[in-house]
Amino acid sequence: MPAYRLIRSKRRTLSLEITPEGEVIVRAPNRLPQAEIQRFVKDKAGWIAKHLARPRTKPRDTGPFEEAALKAAARALLPTLVARYARLLQVTPRYVKITSAQKRFGSCNAKGGLCFSWRLMRYPLGAIEYVAAHEAAHLRQMNHGPGFYHLLEGIMPDYRARAALLKQTPK
Repeated sequence: MPAYRLIRSKRRTLSLEITPEGEVIVRAPNRLPQAEIQRFVKDKAGWIAKHLARPRTKPRDTGPFEEAALKAAARALLPTLVARYARLLQVTPRYVKITSAQKRFGSCNAKGGLCFSWRLMRYPLGAIEYVAAHEAAHLRQMNHGPGFYHLLEGIMPDYRARAALLKQTPK
């Protein structure tokens, strides 16, 4: 069984995370028995090994000038892209917000707001367009079921190739 760091909290579910440094972190509910946590880690050993074998690249630091430039680019581009895909989907977001999120490029909340990390601007335009379309599609369907991907494919037939661009190291 792989070595891991256990973090207990008031959560309801077990989760597994591998940090950019290659540390395995298991997050568990406070009262979950240790045996159940160990069984979970053992069941996920293949997934853990696969992800630990991947080459690790630490995200590069961004200076204040580059960050400001990326934020400005995000503010200029993302609302326009969202408007394009929202029009195709016949939806209207309540707002588009630029954030400093580090672990996700975009999100959609139940109130109809869309958030995008300025870090997305380091990726090729095709990837940025994919994230904008993906989040706009969540305004129609708030899950990742087959219907969601059918909807996404209707407005962006090559969404799989564009999504793959996000797995590359950013520029």
